[in-house]
Amino acid sequence: MSKELDQEQNDSNTTTTDTHYHTDNDLKLEDIESNQHSLTRTSTIQSAQKKMSDLLDNPIFTVFLLILAGISIAFQAGCNATLNRYGGRSFSSVISFSTGVVCCLIFFALDVTIAKTPLPTDNVRTAPWYAWIGGILGTYYVVINILTVPRLGAATVLSVFVCAQIIMACIIDHFGLVGVVQRTYTLWRILASLGLVGCVIVISKF
Repeated sequence: MSKELDQEQNDSNTTTTDTHYHTDNDLKLEDIESNQHSLTRTSTIQSAQKKMSDLLDNPIFTVFLLILAGISIAFQAGCNATLNRYGGRSFSSVISFSTGVVCCLIFFALDVTIAKTPLPTDNVRTAPWYAWIGGILGTYYVVINILTVPRLGAATVLSVFVCAQIIMACIIDHFGLVGVVQRTYTLWRILASLGLVGCVIVISKF
């Protein structure tokens, strides 16, 4: 009887040992699979980041994006002017920026979670004062756009905007204002700016 009890006890210990052995092996396999999955995901993200960086370094693709941005601004002027007729000037500007904020928040979330862009650090507190007024200037642009497009038309308004933008951008480049790299306002740039003024006059007149 005692031998039978000892045998049962040994069998039980062996079963328990085997169970622990298989459990440990299963846990190790799960850890290995989890690590492999994490490495694969990290590799995929890095590959996507490299492809995006390569695309943005491609001047043809960058110019294409800029063209689309210019087209979107032209449509934005007409869309805001139409909403102005239906909802009023202030309502149009609020809707324009509210939808813009939502899109920016989505971009921020994707940029941080998927593209793994680091969150801002305390270094952001050292940014100069003019780094924080971009939203105010953008608001001014949209409000003036809403007020003037119904009266002057999208083409005239945007041609004046573009002309003023380019001339001011050349001046900013020339003096290295607001932190941009200094680039001389050359004679060719001056002539191109005068050409833009001529284009605005023609578009406004005809």
